[in-house]
Amino acid sequence: MIGWQGYTMRVPDDWDLTGYSGTQETGYFRADDGENLSVEIKWATEKQPVSLLPWAGRSPVRVPNVEVRRESYFRLLRESGKKKKIAVTTKDADPPKGVLRDHDERTAAGFTWSGDKRGIGAVWYCAYCHRVTIAQVTGDISGKGGIIGAADMVIGSLGCHDFEPGKRVWAIYDLRTEIPSDFALTAAQLMNVYLRLSFARSTTRLSVEQWAVANVARKEAYLDDWVAANAKGELTEARYTVSETEVSGKAAVAYNGGPGFGQPMLDVIRDITRFHKPATRFSGLAWEDEAANKIYLVQSRRPKSEPDPVPVVAAQTGFGD
Repeated sequence: MIGWQGYTMRVPDDWDLTGYSGTQETGYFRADDGENLSVEIKWATEKQPVSLLPWAGRSPVRVPNVEVRRESYFRLLRESGKKKKIAVTTKDADPPKGVLRDHDERTAAGFTWSGDKRGIGAVWYCAYCHRVTIAQVTGDISGKGGIIGAADMVIGSLGCHDFEPGKRVWAIYDLRTEIPSDFALTAAQLMNVYLRLSFARSTTRLSVEQWAVANVARKEAYLDDWVAANAKGELTEARYTVSETEVSGKAAVAYNGGPGFGQPMLDVIRDITRFHKPATRFSGLAWEDEAANKIYLVQSRRPKSEPDPVPVVAAQTGFGD
């Protein structure tokens, strides 16, 4: 599974996330097999009309015309091909299987195109999340590699909003975690041996880290010492005490404290002067999953009045499927 900015989809085992940009509102991501086939997802959130008069009731919902959006995308494809001196042929088509199955909230239009390669995809609007999505699988123009089957599988499995309200799945490489959906992604560091996702909600910061090949990386070091030497973000800016605990039945290290001296304390003062709730509480959980050969760290700095997100997120973090 790949999960990114509220989208989730199933891809073959040898596909990985290879590009991303933007935010939850407007963005893009790509996954591919490193050779021939790839999937690209682009989206933009439609702003809904708001009634100016409180007694006028709800404004009518504006549903974008997906056929018009499809034609706009065709025009972009042809213009891009013209710049490369490549003739691009576009065609209306039925959406890949699964795009509309069990998705009553979607209005969709399918397409195919060919130029220097071949594309199969769909444009749809979702009345639940108010996003217009363009999803396509591309591959060799000859069709070799099973592009039709890949399009049906990958795009057909593509969900465009959270499975469960308030919880967002983030799944990349072999990490899967669930983050409260009101946290926004602020940074990502994605490598085969190390992953870090950083999030923020007002003055609360939250991050998830994963290290691979734990048995080689950690060697004989104590877990708390190893994590302190290798962690990034909140842990490096905090004063804390360490205690033993468990995460999902695995031995773990718990960190509890507050901001460190220097810049972290200056950040607290700055938030106070701006009438924001200062992030004065630090917490973290680190554990090793020997079966997956991974080390995980979930950590957060938050205001005193905010509930600690770390235990809930840690319980939903681990080796993806």
